[in-house]
Amino acid sequence: MILTYFRKHKQLIEENLSLCADPQDIEAVHNLRLSIKRLRVLARLTELIDPKFDAKAKLRETNKLFKRAGRIRDIQITSQLFIDYQNQALDPVIERLRQREEKQRLRFDQALSIFNKEVLNDFESRLTEVLKGKSIQYNLGMGQALLSDWEIEVHELFHGNTKEKRMHDIRTRLKDINYLNNIFDDQLPVREQLNISIERLKELGEIAGTWHDDLNLETELGKFMRKHPDLASIESLKEIISEIRVKKQGLYQEYSCILMNEMKV
Repeated sequence: MILTYFRKHKQLIEENLSLCADPQDIEAVHNLRLSIKRLRVLARLTELIDPKFDAKAKLRETNKLFKRAGRIRDIQITSQLFIDYQNQALDPVIERLRQREEKQRLRFDQALSIFNKEVLNDFESRLTEVLKGKSIQYNLGMGQALLSDWEIEVHELFHGNTKEKRMHDIRTRLKDINYLNNIFDDQLPVREQLNISIERLKELGEIAGTWHDDLNLETELGKFMRKHPDLASIESLKEIISEIRVKKQGLYQEYSCILMNEMKV
């Protein structure tokens, strides 16, 4: 089960590594990140199954790709959302993002050119050794233990402070829980642990994702306005940022309500 899951995403990573060579294939970058995310969760699970498994070392090279692909992906999403406004006042903001994407693309291409796919084969060999002799029930028990740890972490993140960043961290951890459940073909007691169904968890992820995109829009536009306070289009930009903040606040409240009232954080 675990090994099959790894091999599936290893193959997807290898396929998307080739596709990523085309700068126009933005979905390949996204899909590469998704598979690496899943391997990061699998690695964390493997550390519980065998504490001698050094996930950080095994994923060092893939994490470099993950981070650089993430920077490109965030810029691409933010750019497209600004383009969707169809407002000329945003043209200089979009151009600024385009220039940043070009720089990040060069860094990503550099990481891509030196990435050694043998690290994935090495990971698979070590994973095969770790799983040898381990029963499905034992591995499932480790999955449930990790689910419990992450449930506690979500509670601690929510009550630890009031900064917006905590919601992004919660979003990341809830996505990890979903990936963890995927490894076990939806056999983990997610509803019992989190008081929420897998379907509702995915809906929550979509709300959190839209909120995060709006947060990036607000941050990017705010930076631009502070740097160019004398632009003639500044009033139009103020209206846009006000609209973004209203929408973001509504999503934040909906997100918080689900966490408190349904998940009982």
